[in-house]
Formats: sequence, structure tokens, C-alpha cells
Amino acid sequence: MRNNLLLLCTLMCLAVSNAQTGKVFDALTMKSEILKSERKFAVYLPPDYETSNRSYPVLYLLHGAGDDQTGWVQFGEVLRITDNAIKEGKATPMVIVMPDANTGTRGYFNSIKGDWRYEDFFLKS
Repeated sequence: MRNNLLLLCTLMCLAVSNAQTGKVFDALTMKSEILKSERKFAVYLPPDYETSNRSYPVLYLLHGAGDDQTGWVQFGEVLRITDNAIKEGKATPMVIVMPDANTGTRGYFNSIKGDWRYEDFFLKS
């Protein structure tokens, strides 16, 4: 009985240690010449990202008004939901980029006056 319990514990530990999960980095920044400032962003990397040589599709996950790049991480549970979807075969492994658009100017687009070029930053940086 004791040997069976020890074997079961060992197998469970191996299963847990071999269970792959993705990674989320939510305090990243990049300098933007277009916006003349640093912009924050978060990124989700799939479980096999560090060990694979494959290319990954990229999903840009945009937050709502009054939020920032951490919203999808803290409240949207992007890590748990995406890991589960990949594990269950409901989603392909992908990179998810979550930019911070909490800038005081609403939206992910350029201003009409041309003084705030968020769309250009997003698509050309």
C-alpha cells in the first residue's frame, strides 16, 4: 500500500512538473518615436514558445475605456483561458499582445488633427 501511494505521488509530481503553461509579462515598455513617449504593453507567450522554432500567429487584444494593458491579465485571466483553450485544442498556440491605450485620448486610432498618431504607432512601430 505504501509503495503504491509513493508511486502515485511520484507520478502526480511528474505530471504537474511536465504540465506546460504559457507566460505573461505585463510590465513591458517600448519607446515610440511616433508618439514621442514610452508605451506600456503586456504579452502572452504560449507554453511551447521557448522550445519551438515555429512561427506563431499574433492576436492584438485591445482593452476597453478606462483600463490598461493589465486588465486582460488581472481580470480577463488571459493566461488561464488561453492555456486551457490551447490544451483542449480549441485554439492554436499564439502570441497575444495587449497594448496600453490608456493615454487620455480615446481609441486606438489617429486624432483628426494629426497630433496623436496611435494608429500609426500600432501598425508601423
